[in-house]
Amino acid sequence: MTPQPSCRICGSAYEEREAIGPLTDRRKGLEGSWRLRPCGVCHAIAMDPLPTDEELSVYYASYDQDERVDLSRKRTSDYPRLRRAFHWLSGDVDPRDFVKVPAGARVLDYGCGHAGYLRDFHDRGVSITGAEIAGYLVAACREAGFDVRKVEGFAEIPFADGEFDIVYLMQVFEHLRDPHQFMEELARILKPGGSLYLALPNVASAWRKVFGRNWVSGWFAPFHLFHYDRQALASLARQHHFQVVEGWSRTPSSWFRLNLKAWIHAEDNRVDWRRSWLDNRFVAYPLMLLLRLIEIPLRERDCLVVHLKKSGIV
Repeated sequence: MTPQPSCRICGSAYEEREAIGPLTDRRKGLEGSWRLRPCGVCHAIAMDPLPTDEELSVYYASYDQDERVDLSRKRTSDYPRLRRAFHWLSGDVDPRDFVKVPAGARVLDYGCGHAGYLRDFHDRGVSITGAEIAGYLVAACREAGFDVRKVEGFAEIPFADGEFDIVYLMQVFEHLRDPHQFMEELARILKPGGSLYLALPNVASAWRKVFGRNWVSGWFAPFHLFHYDRQALASLARQHHFQVVEGWSRTPSSWFRLNLKAWIHAEDNRVDWRRSWLDNRFVAYPLMLLLRLIEIPLRERDCLVVHLKKSGIV
């Protein structure tokens, strides 16, 4: 008898529920279609079947249009209060606005990309290290004087046990094939009582219901392998000796415009690189303000941020 498949997050047997999909890649132009399976217990949604490492390598080969790297210092770095005020309006989720770093703390920016956050923390005197899987980004960051390590795969994080007080991942966790193994690694490199910050699409977002298949900021098949809400992340966290400190959500106006583009340009499967009238500042700024007003009564918005703390007992 074939065993009943179970949720990869909470372990519960899947109920007979209709799959989500098929979904196509609307952002990078990849060929193919993918389905998602929802869990009725923890609410996590997983791609089913999950792609292999080899398939993911093929997918990510088309992720960026080029390998240009911009590590320049941004003007907003000198005006943190102004930056926070603008992000409140724009909905941008920026760890510099909410990650509190005590004096002497060691910080890891996992998936540091072009080091925009890492640079600011570094310039403020924070002991911060980056981790990145793209070799050309690692080389550029190192050449600029930043401590960035190359990630060879998602099975292990290349740091010693208990090395960090704070780890943050911005739009990374939803890309991971094995969330449990990665949470074990995060627990390993964090000190007891250390903080973990995750920012990722919120599958409970009201905008998911509005945009449906055009909710490309969240679905982003086949790159987003798992979809979480607060309950799913709390279930995963408890299994690895993390406790939820707080959670909140907001919708970046850039995400909202991306979903609008996917809805308006229904035949376009490369909306990440589409410039349209929605990006004109005379449209984008009023739309940003309108979005903030519309979202006032909403509890669940597009980007979920969760602050977890590692238990002192493992």
